[in-house]
Amino acid sequence: MNIKTLALLLLAFCAQPVWSQTPPVSPATAAVDSPALTTRLALRDLWVEHIFWIRNYALANQSADQKQAKVATDQVVDNATKIANSIAPLYGQPAADQLLKLLAGHWGAVKHYSDATVAKNAKGKQAAVAELTSNAKAIAAFLATANPNLPEATLVTMLSAHGGHHIAQIDEFAAHDYAGEARTWAMMRTHILALADALTGALVKQFPDKF
Repeated sequence: MNIKTLALLLLAFCAQPVWSQTPPVSPATAAVDSPALTTRLALRDLWVEHIFWIRNYALANQSADQKQAKVATDQVVDNATKIANSIAPLYGQPAADQLLKLLAGHWGAVKHYSDATVAKNAKGKQAAVAELTSNAKAIAAFLATANPNLPEATLVTMLSAHGGHHIAQIDEFAAHDYAGEARTWAMMRTHILALADALTGALVKQFPDKF
């Protein structure tokens, strides 16, 4: 299966969210439980920033704008650190540090795909997809082990779909298919909000005394 086919399959799958086992915190519930609402909104912001800054890097990279790419890279790393540290109060700093390493692996794989696309390196793109796939499994295993309300198989599927969004977006920038990228961005944003909400829901279930 080639990279483009993989990306399209993941995008199609992503159109049907599969978080049936760990539903997000409902607005009605969150309204009563302000810590849950605060956590939900904070995680949503962090994960939207994740896709925003990686998008900025991919666009700057395609345009050979090194200054913009550097700023975007710094922001991606800062955002990953914030996401990782957000779990420290519940799971401890060692767990946060481990998550940061995994998020760095995700970012590294996306960056490799973007760089290989600019260089027109087909083998490099294939290697980056393999990195993304392996990293998705590693993140899923980490989160499922930390929280029993996050099914590992579901996480693998969702994180793989997330990687597929990055791939499709980079390909669309390379093809100057900006209308296509706009559609991908809309799906990517919807998907990442669902992921953030699912993480919140799982935290609330696991630590009811904290929320």
